[in-house]
Amino acid sequence: MLFAMKKFFELFFMHALPCYIAFRWANKVNKNPWKWALICFLSSYFGLVVFGLLLNRKGLPTYEEYAAANPAHAGRNGVACNQCGSRSIRLWRHQPFLRVQQWHICNHCGTTLYRSL
Repeated sequence: MLFAMKKFFELFFMHALPCYIAFRWANKVNKNPWKWALICFLSSYFGLVVFGLLLNRKGLPTYEEYAAANPAHAGRNGVACNQCGSRSIRLWRHQPFLRVQQWHICNHCGTTLYRSL
C-alpha cells in the first residue's frame, strides 16, 4: 500500500503537475496548450523552465512601441528617458553572427529604453 502511494505521488508530482501547469499557462499566453503539456510530460519540470524563460519572455519594445507607450518622451524633438527624463541616449550594438542587435540606453540612469534593427 505504501509503495503504491509513493508511486502515485511520484507520478503526480513529476509528470501530471507540470503538464497541468503548462496547459494552464499556455492558455493564458495564447500558445498551444496540448503541445506544451506533452513537452512537460516528456521532460517534466525542464519543459516548464524552457517555456517560462525562453519562449515567454517579453523583449524590449521597438521605437514605435516605445513612442506609443510614452508619447511625452518621444517626438519631433528626440527621445527622452521615461524614468529620469534625460535626453542623453546611447546606442549599444551587438553582432553575434550576421544579425545586428541594437539597444538604446539612457546615459544618466542606465535604463534600457527600446531596441532597433
